[in-house]
Amino acid sequence: MAQASANVIGLCDAARQTDHLPQECASCVSRHLAVCAGLNPDQLNHLASYVTRRRIDAGQALFQEGDGADHVFTVTSGVIKQYKLLADGRCQVTGFYFAGDLIGLPDGPEYPVTAEAVAPVTVCAFPRGRISELVATYPQMAEAVILKLQREVSSAQDQMLSLGRLNAEERIAGFLLSLMEKAPDCINDDGSLILRMRRADIADYLGLTVETVSRSFTKLRNAGVIGADKAGAVEILSRDDLEDLAGGPG
Repeated sequence: MAQASANVIGLCDAARQTDHLPQECASCVSRHLAVCAGLNPDQLNHLASYVTRRRIDAGQALFQEGDGADHVFTVTSGVIKQYKLLADGRCQVTGFYFAGDLIGLPDGPEYPVTAEAVAPVTVCAFPRGRISELVATYPQMAEAVILKLQREVSSAQDQMLSLGRLNAEERIAGFLLSLMEKAPDCINDDGSLILRMRRADIADYLGLTVETVSRSFTKLRNAGVIGADKAGAVEILSRDDLEDLAGGPG
């Protein structure tokens, strides 16, 4: 009986906390992944007074290279690609961002890249001038920002290795593994992996041609590592083989 009463009290406390959350925070399914995850309801209400919510349709830019870097964004749903156009018109995708990711922290007054929605996206926009104040006020938020920046540095190092040393199939294997780790909401109940980006986006990220990307997927299917595409999702048949491939020559 005592345990049952404690459970009821706990549920009531949780309900009261949810009632005091800003409406957008209470309904946000990715809040536990974001830099605000460790904040209590009062702190979230304070944070919400600075934040604006935006929805970006697929193919539209969140910001463009050269725009004034006046906001930092947390992705709350969807997928964003970040890219830079070269002088000759070629495109280099520098990263994909998913729910919970932080985007738009440049080291200068302008965004050095363009961020575009691959699929419909919602974001929380923080005024850049308030970031220092917020992380100073809320140490748990500062820790979350640092952790995300550390992960981005680690991801950039992995990408340099991939572009410099791995062949096409190895790059594709590493890319699929990174999606499984970074974007759990892209994994279906049956374990298949939803690929919301186009083959051209994957090619521009991995430094390959679209044709090479398609051939590499075919080779992985023929080897029994992945299954056939089904409604934009790829069945992962052997994660162990993906991990072996992503490790490169060894």
